Amino acid sequence: MFQDPEEKDMIGDLLNGISNPHALLDSFEAEKTKKSYSNNRPPALEIKQYQKASPVYQPKVYSPQVQHKANSYDLDLRLTKIPVQQSAPNSALKAKSYECMTQFIPEEETSLEGDLISKCKDQNGARSIQKQFQEGSVAIKDLIFSRLEKGFVSLSKDVFGNYVIQNLLENGTQLQQQKMLIILQPHTQQLAFHQYGCRVLQRLLQNSHKTPEFKVLFDSIKGKVRDLVIDQHGNHVVQKLIQLMEGDVSLWVLDGVEGQISKLVTNSFGCRIIQKAISISNNHAERQMSVLQEIMKISQELCTSQYGNYIIQQLLKDGPEVIQIEIQQIIMDKIEEYSLNKFGSNVVDCAIKCSNNKFKLKIMELLLSQKNHPVLFVSLSKNAYGNYVVQNFLKFSDSEIQKEFYLKITNNQQLLQEIQQSQFGQYVYQMLTQKLELEAFKL
Repeated sequence: MFQDPEEKDMIGDLLNGISNPHALLDSFEAEKTKKSYSNNRPPALEIKQYQKASPVYQPKVYSPQVQHKANSYDLDLRLTKIPVQQSAPNSALKAKSYECMTQFIPEEETSLEGDLISKCKDQNGARSIQKQFQEGSVAIKDLIFSRLEKGFVSLSKDVFGNYVIQNLLENGTQLQQQKMLIILQPHTQQLAFHQYGCRVLQRLLQNSHKTPEFKVLFDSIKGKVRDLVIDQHGNHVVQKLIQLMEGDVSLWVLDGVEGQISKLVTNSFGCRIIQKAISISNNHAERQMSVLQEIMKISQELCTSQYGNYIIQQLLKDGPEVIQIEIQQIIMDKIEEYSLNKFGSNVVDCAIKCSNNKFKLKIMELLLSQKNHPVLFVSLSKNAYGNYVVQNFLKFSDSEIQKEFYLKITNNQQLLQEIQQSQFGQYVYQMLTQKLELEAFKL
């Protein structure tokens, strides 16, 4: 039997130094096994004595306290069958600080001691004070009112405090409401342009309506109407005034609108005021025509405007006949451009719904005209917006126009084949075939 020379020398040395050969042989066999295992094990898998492998399923933590907390939380979630969402380990090391935030102890939120003005600027504190003022006795109301009186202006412009001020205006005594009006009146212009203050001012206007104090408030705002109508917050104040004021008194709105239509149509707030002004001026022909002429100068731009298209739609519905005819002509001249536009298609749809048969017949001629390549009916039917124009034409035309349109379409099968090749054209095709199947339209 072949024997490793190194093993032989090792055995000889050990036998010479030990009195018990049998015990030595047992020790040698163990040492041999250990050496053989160590030599055959890949170096990359060696584990040093001072390293401890973490279980795969345990999250990595940075302190025993965090480890204990994580395991406890993990166990509770497993018991309740809620999936565990682990956050970044570093987040456990940094304690959250709330020193800069105003905190109220729940037991103290119902207390009327301390600085009530600061408490009103906290969400829970504001709710508590509103509830106590609304449900409290006259003595409680007087106490809250007196403690907040110095902060009426600042609270009116606070994200939570403005609700407290509105609550006081709504539920306060008549004397308290009058006193608030006196305190806030010098600040009306400042409040009118403020995100939260404009809400308080609207409540103030509503409370004082039909009282001598209303005129004082109105006069302080009237001079800024041209700035208010184009402001995203002041715009709501103007709308509130329009709602409260009727008849000739509301003509002051036209003073703010005339001459700056082009500025107002650039945002949704200004367009709302223009729509209101058009409605107000229905009984004042001269003032109305002045505004309408200014609108018609930019009518083509308004047809495809995100906000201006609503002004054109309103004129198609309620405007003077001469203006409606002028807009219809503009639409016929640019029907393809408008029908393929997201906002312009709404204007064309409105014109079809509100128009008479004379206009619809002209639209049908344009849709089926062979001068266009491809035919306008096909190009619109295959478009994401234009297909709605065609469908609305089919839906809102009377039976005679529908029959004539179906005859011309069915006599040209190529048109039907072309629209079938498009996703949006399929919608028009289905509507056509469904109509043809109805007994009233059998040809």
